[in-house]
Amino acid sequence: MRNEAIPSEVKTPVIEMLAFLASDQAKGTLRDVRRGIEREMVRITPNGALSQRPHPLSLGSALTHPYVTTDFSEVQLELVTPAVNERSNTFETLASLHHFVAAKLNEGELMWAASMPPALPDEHDIPIARYGTSNAGMLKARYREGLANRYGKRMQLISGIHYNFSLPDSFWKALHVHTESKLPLETFVSDRYFHLIRNVLRHGWIIPYLFGASPAVDKSYLQGKPRALEQWDETTDYFPWATSLRLSNLGYGSSEQSHFPMSFNNKEEYLTGLCNALTKPSKRYTHLARDQQLNGAVLQLENELYGSVRPKIVNAEMRPLVAMCHYGVQYIELRSLDNNPLLPLGIDELQSQFLDLFLIYSALAPSPKMSEQESTLIMKRQELVATQGRKPGLMLPTMDGDISLVDLAAPLMNTLAEMAKGMSSPQQRDDYESAVMREKAKFEDSALTPSAQVLTRMKQENQSHTTFIHACSQQHMQGYLDKTISLDEMTKLESLAKASLFKQKQLEAVQEVSFGEYVAQKSLIDCDDPSQATSLQPIRCHSPQSQANQAQETIV
Repeated sequence: MRNEAIPSEVKTPVIEMLAFLASDQAKGTLRDVRRGIEREMVRITPNGALSQRPHPLSLGSALTHPYVTTDFSEVQLELVTPAVNERSNTFETLASLHHFVAAKLNEGELMWAASMPPALPDEHDIPIARYGTSNAGMLKARYREGLANRYGKRMQLISGIHYNFSLPDSFWKALHVHTESKLPLETFVSDRYFHLIRNVLRHGWIIPYLFGASPAVDKSYLQGKPRALEQWDETTDYFPWATSLRLSNLGYGSSEQSHFPMSFNNKEEYLTGLCNALTKPSKRYTHLARDQQLNGAVLQLENELYGSVRPKIVNAEMRPLVAMCHYGVQYIELRSLDNNPLLPLGIDELQSQFLDLFLIYSALAPSPKMSEQESTLIMKRQELVATQGRKPGLMLPTMDGDISLVDLAAPLMNTLAEMAKGMSSPQQRDDYESAVMREKAKFEDSALTPSAQVLTRMKQENQSHTTFIHACSQQHMQGYLDKTISLDEMTKLESLAKASLFKQKQLEAVQEVSFGEYVAQKSLIDCDDPSQATSLQPIRCHSPQSQANQAQETIV
């Protein structure tokens, strides 16, 4: 039976949030919000097949280039913008990177515009990314060998957008004073980022509904998977009401990790769970040979942890677990965004404005600790929205009973609209009100969602998933090439590419230890008692100096 009461999880003190944002302490701090975008795309041949060519040298070294690298596969590009506080700069940089890559790709190659991959060859014909002969490069490649052997190569070719977001120190200091917190500021900031993450998890089902753009998939992806989807045509399967197959159980995920406890209630609980996952042998993986993965733990490295949002820290000199232990959380990475194939960059500025607003809301709204029961409900809710999100009258489970998707969204969207009014001013470049209005309209008419638009276009043009996305990719490629960037910008990007190749050669020329010793060093975890890592033992954070041997390049 439908529960007409509004669930407690969306009751928010709007007046309190608006009062803080309008206060003298907080006013103006949001101008310094920093965001960065990472976009993954696979390279395809002119006829739409997965490329078999190596990462072009003209793009630089995938190991050392700061902005143009590869993800799992040698043919899976990852374009990374630095975190800055001017949104227009973020999107201008992202557009310039697309132009640079388009100009340097092998003749005729395209960048696949969608999240779900194109028609795929046999597994052995999907190339794993290679990073040269340095220990750091071989470690990255071995890690990817482990991913391939654990989850299969097809799943790893699913691409998406990661949105990196941080609130400025001035904001946290103002909130620290406003809440009269007795915690040290660094502890307060970490606690608040986990507070933010819990709210993103609770309300994050709106992300696939509003921005999901993967309702269909080429059948070649589904080899070995249960055929629960409906048939679109001979080469395409889909769900009629799906928003994001990428975020569904058919998409990117790990059944092994889903059975392993991971808490976002505070830094200590999170790191304890992460440490245990990095040291606990997995029955599924220990049988693999040493050259097939880095180790047989549940997680080879921290970045193997799947999830829609991650706490992060800026420190390339220490492994993430150790760095976060000492310095806390410094930003979050929202990982639940599909590539929108209808947009040249896969994302636009209005979407970015809405995401900022949602993340600021998540930092300020009440965020009680999360129980195992609530975590289970969150996973069920995401699966329902990912596979049936546009279904009329869809009911979603909450801690207060089932409620329709539209009714569950209403209080949250109304709160965001109120926040947008309070945050908008003639001095602000961002138009938060327009961003919220556009997204609210999608709850009134699901035909406005990207997932619906993709299926509508496929139907209008009588095309399969692969044919339609190939056409989008061709159109966007021409747009990338037609974009004009300054000579200085192009020269800078070409210089970065050359410098990255030189840096890789330097790393390869200096090998102080064998690769086996290097892997052993990088696998060290200073939990209090790794031999007891099958149980949740609390982590004791030591001084950074005592962790000097834990220095590790960022592995992504």
